[in-house]
Formats: sequence, C-alpha cells, structure tokens
Amino acid sequence: MAILTPLSLADARRIGALYGLEIADVRGLLAGSVNSNFALALADGRGQVFLRVYEEQQLGAASREARMLEHLAAGGVATPQPLRRRDAAPSDTDAASEGAAFVAEHAGKPVALFPWVEGASLCQARVTPDATRRVGAALARVHLVGASFEGANASRFDLDSLDQRLRGLRSPAGAKSTAPAPAPALPPDVAAAVDELTGRLERIRAAAPRTPGPQTLIHGDLFRDNVLWEAGEISALLDFESASRGSAAFDLAVTMLAWCFGDDLDPDLAAALAAGYTAVRPLSTEERDRLFHESVIAALRFSITRITDFELRPKGSGVYKDFRRFLARQRTLERLGPEGLLALLGV
Repeated sequence: MAILTPLSLADARRIGALYGLEIADVRGLLAGSVNSNFALALADGRGQVFLRVYEEQQLGAASREARMLEHLAAGGVATPQPLRRRDAAPSDTDAASEGAAFVAEHAGKPVALFPWVEGASLCQARVTPDATRRVGAALARVHLVGASFEGANASRFDLDSLDQRLRGLRSPAGAKSTAPAPAPALPPDVAAAVDELTGRLERIRAAAPRTPGPQTLIHGDLFRDNVLWEAGEISALLDFESASRGSAAFDLAVTMLAWCFGDDLDPDLAAALAAGYTAVRPLSTEERDRLFHESVIAALRFSITRITDFELRPKGSGVYKDFRRFLARQRTLERLGPEGLLALLGV
C-alpha cells in the first residue's frame, strides 16, 4: 500500500500536541490496503505511537469506529484502544461527541492515534491448530463484547451490494442490464469468473433462509495480516474498518476461509478454530444451521471484492490479493456441502 496522504514532521507534531504527545520523528508504514499509516517516534526515546489517516471514511464514520474500538478494548478484546485528545471536553457524553474526542484531522481527512503494539503476523506455513484455536477464542470475544455496542453500521457487503458490483463489472457504464455477457474490456479469465460468480449469487439467493439470523458486532475481515502475535500469544486484533452488525456465523466463516486454507481446507486447523470459538461463545442452533450458507456468502464476497478492488487495479499499484484463491475456496465448500462442513468443524 502506498502512502496516499503524506504526513510531514510539522503536521505530525501538530497532531501529536492534540493528544499531549511530543513527536520527534515520523515514518510511513507500507502496510494495509486502504489507509495511510505512520509510526510516530516520541521525544526523549519514550517509544512510538501508531497514526492512521482514514482515506475512505468520513469524520463521522472514523469517530464511530474509534468509539467502537474503545468499547471492545474496555471489554477485554485484544485491540489497541484509541488515544483520547487532551482538548476533548470531559462532559462530551453523547455518542457523536464521544467518538470525536478520539479523532483529529489532516489534509481534510480523519486521523486517529493508537498505542504501538509489538508483534508480527503469521505466514500460512506458521499457522498451527494452537494458533487457530486462539484466533477462534479471540473472535468469540469480539462477538460477546460487541453485542452491547450501539451504533454499528450495517454491512457494506450484503447480497444486494455484491450484486451491484457484479453488475458494474458486466456493464461498466452502470447500466441496469441483467444480461449475462460480461463486458468485453475484462480479461477472459476475469470475465469467466464474473459469469461463475453471477450464477453462484443467484443460487445463494434462492437457498437463503426466509428470515435474517441473529446479529452482533462482527469484524468482517479477520485475515492473518490483521492479527499480531508476540511470544505465541495474540497481541492485537487490527483493522476493524469492515466491522458492522452482522452474523457471527458469517464472521467465523470468513476467519475459517482466511486461516485454514493452504492448497486446500485443512481439517485440523478448521476444527481447532471452531473449538476455540465455541469454548468462549457456543453457536446457537440457528447459527450452526446457517454456517454453510454464511460460508458460501463469505467466499462470494471476497471473490468479488478482490476482482473489483485488486484485480482491475493497474499492476504495481500496491497490495495484490488474488480472487482465484477464493473461487477455489467456494468450490471446496460446494464439494463439502452443509453436513460435510459441520462434520469437519465438529460443531
């Protein structure tokens, strides 16, 4: 990820002063796929803090995310609690003001500061059943603590939104046509994938339960690069930008697809993930019954967004995430079927 919004030392010092911090140096971090991130060294060798420039969220959304992260951290979720501005009025008790107490502004964009957390993410080769068990337990705590958070948005990736993305791929001008033929401008393999995904979306809609299932606050994107580890323990869950009200079963499915696939679905990793999760928060009967449905939606979601957000970017423009990996995950799920998936997970 490139640094989309530069941050000078003078700007870093101005922002740091709002939080009662004296900044000695600023360093851009080439991490993440959406926002611009920086490490700010504190004066007198007192360590560093993490600064995020929100490239896509407006002030209200960034403030809401900060308030959510404070709620989760206060409830024991392993996520850095945003730093509070020193100039924030202590009487700010309404939700909007409370969120704004954490957020500053730079170049017309929201900014938030967080404590620096040491740790590293795991490559797939280092993922073990013990690691997925810990990840499952951490995800369950997000759902338990997040259930009492008020103000989370609805998901940006519901079936209607995914359908709109597919329509845009077939008709770049935004036409409402439902014709199955993809746009000629798409590379042939991408065009074939769009056809395949369109058919899958139609089948998922046809098989969808009549009523929405139970909802809580979900992370929505708990991939390996969003978890930091230190000495074999989880030191932080990161990047709650896709967090929303949603299905816990969907969130568990996303995490399974992210952590438990190498060349294929690893049954030991998947079973350990589910065991870690259910030891902290047992799945309800309805969530268990919806797990296969939510899993195929999760595979569909990342297949589509990796086409729209990564595959069609100019090559060399930053992080690349291959949609083909999630097409393969979708095919694995279809091979397993609902009962096969539940048996593999042991739930």
